[in-house]
Amino acid sequence: MTKRRIIAAFAASALVLAACGGDDDTSAEDVVDSADEAVDDAADAADEALSDAEDVADTVVDEVQDEVSDMSDESSDMASDMASDMASDMSSDMSSDMSSDMSSDMSSEMSSDMSSDMAMREDWPESLVFTLTPSQEAGGLIDTAQPLADALSDALGIPVEALVPSDYAGVIVALQSGQAQVAGGLGPAQMVLAADTAGADLALQAIRFGSSQYVTQWFTNNPDEYCADEPVDVPDDDGNSMLFCNGVDAATDATDGPLGLDMLPKVAGKTVSFVDQGSTSGFQIPALELLDAGVDPFDDITAIFAGGHDSSVQAVYDGDAEVGVSFNDARGQLTETVPDVGEQVIVFGWSEPIPNDGFAIAGDLPDDLKQAIIDALVDYADTEEGATTLDELYEIDGLVPVPDGSYDVIRDLQEQLGDRLG
Repeated sequence: MTKRRIIAAFAASALVLAACGGDDDTSAEDVVDSADEAVDDAADAADEALSDAEDVADTVVDEVQDEVSDMSDESSDMASDMASDMASDMSSDMSSDMSSDMSSDMSSEMSSDMSSDMAMREDWPESLVFTLTPSQEAGGLIDTAQPLADALSDALGIPVEALVPSDYAGVIVALQSGQAQVAGGLGPAQMVLAADTAGADLALQAIRFGSSQYVTQWFTNNPDEYCADEPVDVPDDDGNSMLFCNGVDAATDATDGPLGLDMLPKVAGKTVSFVDQGSTSGFQIPALELLDAGVDPFDDITAIFAGGHDSSVQAVYDGDAEVGVSFNDARGQLTETVPDVGEQVIVFGWSEPIPNDGFAIAGDLPDDLKQAIIDALVDYADTEEGATTLDELYEIDGLVPVPDGSYDVIRDLQEQLGDRLG
């Protein structure tokens, strides 16, 4: 029996007792009927009361759950806010600390580097002069050289001036007198003089056509006299015709020389165009070869000194001399102004290999500055602008450190030449 039925039964019993005790004339059947009705009414009332209680309980539960949910959300929000604030504060503190530490470290390192640089540069001169050998017309050469001087200036942080003397000797004098501290385009004989008479350090050697060696080339405007065979056309990289004879057309490297020197006795009594008395390939090597051929380079020929390798080629092209000498192949320097120079000036001979020209640095400069100059020149040569400039200056393809003993052969040559010329 359910609780509400029990409650209803108790209520009905009370009503029965009341009815029996209050009115003797009432029949038992009436009392029972009344009791049943009372029980039903009481049950209905109990059901309604219980339903109301359940509704109230449900409402209370819902409200409590809502409160708990709200409290949970608020707690979650508070926890999230607290976590976010803590993370932000920690991040800010860490960032500030790291930034402060990094700033302090960078400042310290920069200060240290600057102090080190300043200490290193205390002995550096306020400016440098970069002198260049006039292997071609000096005015055009100095215009071409200025970008190289500017690149050195940018790399070193001090002004660098380009200087081109009027002759080969002027370059050595500039080093000896301290007028110049860096010299470029020094022929082998100049490299020896720079080291032996100016106390310069031989820093870099030129690479040309993939080699550290080159030759003196002999050329003429009279191939019938000096060519034992028909001249052969070997076009240059730009497609310009270049004529060679006596097997020089087949030569691919300086070590293929000497070639065609058996024709040199025919030079006696002729006008010969040299470059400069200080030039290795432009005079000293050819003079020794003439002596070997029985021709005195002063008494047996008429010598002219054109002043530059391209000028020597030009002299033969113009007919001022029948034979001339230069480095190989200086004819390429004239193809823009004289397109047929390779057809009118024919190469008939090559000398033995000669070490390439190079760069020297005054020996009394601080060691760190010398290294900085070397690094700057090598780095510049590796750039597109640098490659173009060095090619226009001296047809240089690259720069490498000078190998030990590279120029000893030139010292021997100069000694021989001096002995034989008196």
